[in-house]
Amino acid sequence: MDVYINRGIAKSDLGDKKGAIADYTEAIRVNPKIAFNYDFRGLAKHDLGDYQDAIADYNETVRLRLNAAAPYLHRGLSKKALGDKQGALVDLQKAAQLFQKQGQIDWYQSTLKSIAEIQKSLQ
Repeated sequence: MDVYINRGIAKSDLGDKKGAIADYTEAIRVNPKIAFNYDFRGLAKHDLGDYQDAIADYNETVRLRLNAAAPYLHRGLSKKALGDKQGALVDLQKAAQLFQKQGQIDWYQSTLKSIAEIQKSLQ
């Protein structure tokens, strides 16, 4: 399974998002209980502009690992890309809360900037 994830990451880094998605999907088939496999696949889908399917993957990541901040951030960014600013804010605020709680200050501050951008656009 790690082989599929590692190969998927390599493909994604080389710009082969569809190939990465295929590898992430295989990793999920082998073990559907690994939360971050869905997150990796969601990121590749987001990069291809497939925001709805990316959100579905992030939903699964959140379901499997409720206190992970990254999938909330990623889901929020996909919602923002779809124009769902309110949904994006909810997810980004949850991500910021978790990043802060987990001591990931750089990610916390970056997420706060994204929140501020959305809030400004709502005014």
